[in-house]
Amino acid sequence: MTAASLVGVRVSKEKTVVKTLLKSLAVGTAGLLALTGCASGSNSSSEADFPAQDIRLTVPWAAGGSGDLTARTIAPLLEKELGVEVIVENKPGANGSVAYNWLKDQKPDGYNLSMMGVEVATLQFQDYDIDPSNYAPIGQGLAGPGAIAVPVDSPYQSLKDLVADAKANPGKVTYSSPGVGSVWDSPAQGLQELAGIELTSVPFDGSAPAVAAAAAGDVDFSIDAIGTQKNQVDAGKLRYLAMLTEERDPKNPDVPTAREEGIDLQNASWVGIMAPAGTPEEVVSKLSDAMGKAVEDPEYKKVIEGSNLVPTFKDAEEMTAFLDEEADRYGPWIKLAQGK
Repeated sequence: MTAASLVGVRVSKEKTVVKTLLKSLAVGTAGLLALTGCASGSNSSSEADFPAQDIRLTVPWAAGGSGDLTARTIAPLLEKELGVEVIVENKPGANGSVAYNWLKDQKPDGYNLSMMGVEVATLQFQDYDIDPSNYAPIGQGLAGPGAIAVPVDSPYQSLKDLVADAKANPGKVTYSSPGVGSVWDSPAQGLQELAGIELTSVPFDGSAPAVAAAAAGDVDFSIDAIGTQKNQVDAGKLRYLAMLTEERDPKNPDVPTAREEGIDLQNASWVGIMAPAGTPEEVVSKLSDAMGKAVEDPEYKKVIEGSNLVPTFKDAEEMTAFLDEEADRYGPWIKLAQGK
């Protein structure tokens, strides 16, 4: 073989090697892209498959209140809609902020949720590191119209009696509060402003112990949801003094409204569910849809209405706007409590 032929063979072999390398590189790149596609599609797949495991639903309040009742009533109905177990766990303390702070640090995948109340919107005005932007609302489950109730043997026979005593004895009349700045402490600030009186708050970790304290006679009155006070009223330990509703409560027609007693004060608590901020929209939508169906369930309505609460649903988008409205409403009352 001539020298020229040898060179030609060598060049041909080199070209073959280069082609083989390029082909291998192309196959490897395609494989890498395929793997990348699978990886990027895995999140979408997991969201589409949600839920694939049990869900934990935390309650920021002590057992026995309307929030706890809602959680334990709605959990099995959510299970029916979602096909997984919903585990209820109480984390009371610091006006709900213990549970709220816990939730914001959880992975935003829809498997860790919390009941929520107005505190999500109002604690930002106090010395709490609670920012509504850290949460993704799922929906509202109920509204709880409020009332003022006193121990059954209280000398107050009307709201006017209570106001008159508070005017004569500034700071001597006490009320039990579920926490400073809470949904039921704030209207007490409104009562003081509207009536021109000074009251003393005795705070507790949640509505249930606050109402129990009033029933035991440890404070002069309770200002809380009608439904939360109902068990103590039925047990003959509390009696309603005035309703914080626009019109008289159909289930308690003999009890006047605060407006009828000369104090134009209305307030209602509400309870909802939320997830950590950043939870995928598809997951939030699935949870919100399931919650909406649960709130419409006859069994849910029976329990909630039987406790003098009102089954009420707002979806995730509506609740986001509602939180802003609640912040605007309660902010001035909280400033009153702070002496500002």
